[in-house]
Amino acid sequence: MGIKRARKSGGLDFYLPMADPGESPIAASFVVGEISTEGDPSRFLGVMTSTGGYEAVTIDEAPGARREVVAEADVQEGIELASRRVDYVAAVPGDRRRWLTISFSTMGGGDPNDELSDATVSLFDAIVTTFRWSSE
Repeated sequence: MGIKRARKSGGLDFYLPMADPGESPIAASFVVGEISTEGDPSRFLGVMTSTGGYEAVTIDEAPGARREVVAEADVQEGIELASRRVDYVAAVPGDRRRWLTISFSTMGGGDPNDELSDATVSLFDAIVTTFRWSSE
């Protein structure tokens, strides 16, 4: 997903790998966004975990969900390689309608199921699962 498309879908912050000249950056990135819902937050999570392929998780004592999929290449969209994607959704403490979304994507070393992909997914999971809310 391009940055313009992600921005139109509610993306707020984009994290892209950087490398010094002559080095190759890791083919991985993530985008942070926010969505709003109406109604009972537990119902929202229930729908995600029962029909959306998400598993329930807790992020800094806030309820959330996690999903991992492999997206196939789409040459018509200019996407030449398959990618591994991990999506998190976490409730914003104190506001039953707001949810933080964090979506990660990597092509690994050219195969979304290779060791580099596994390592970058593990790093992303470590970043998200150690996330802490602050009111400052």
